[in-house]
Amino acid sequence: MARYLNEIRLGKEKQRLRTIIDDVRTEFNLSTQQRPVPHITLFGPYDTDQGYLVKQHTRSVLSQYDVVPFVVSGFDTFEDTNVVYADVHPSEELRSLRRELANRLEPLTYNQRSWDLDDEYAFHLTIATNLGGRTAAVHDYVEQQYELHMELHATRMTVLDRRRMLWEWDLPRGVELDAETATTRDAWERTMAALDAAKGHSRRSGLLDRIRAWWTRE
Repeated sequence: MARYLNEIRLGKEKQRLRTIIDDVRTEFNLSTQQRPVPHITLFGPYDTDQGYLVKQHTRSVLSQYDVVPFVVSGFDTFEDTNVVYADVHPSEELRSLRRELANRLEPLTYNQRSWDLDDEYAFHLTIATNLGGRTAAVHDYVEQQYELHMELHATRMTVLDRRRMLWEWDLPRGVELDAETATTRDAWERTMAALDAAKGHSRRSGLLDRIRAWWTRE
């Protein structure tokens, strides 16, 4: 089993996804071991024997971004792997971030997933997995029970060793956080204040107008 994973962790909005995940788990009597943690995978899982370079390249890519919007809207399935997920509609900023990260890390890693370098990468938030013949039923259930639409921004990029957080990158502030600091209320308040300031700058530069135009075209 590959060890490392780079992902976007959600802020307070993760609670709504957890509610849906727990509802599905109860409704379909799924194992507690199958309960996903709300996140958006960017690269991995993977293995590496060049951890220092992987971290340096990751920091280099992420330091170029602060306002990274995306929309979570509706549900879909990966039928070949029996997964139901919330559909993530990426902005060009998120597509570019993930593409550059994958291109920089691929030569330094092994045991990656085949789709990590796909141009048409399927961004998603897993709701339920290992469903076997119940994939369609779970998809129909969440479609009927929930009207999901959230306009969000990436705030933290997390690096995991299996399920253990190693460190996070605070995108709006452009700083690295250790695992202990990353989970504190003060750190999250600083992150959100920096995001508000960055979005204010984006309004002046016209970025948010382009983002709205992008979402209208979807």
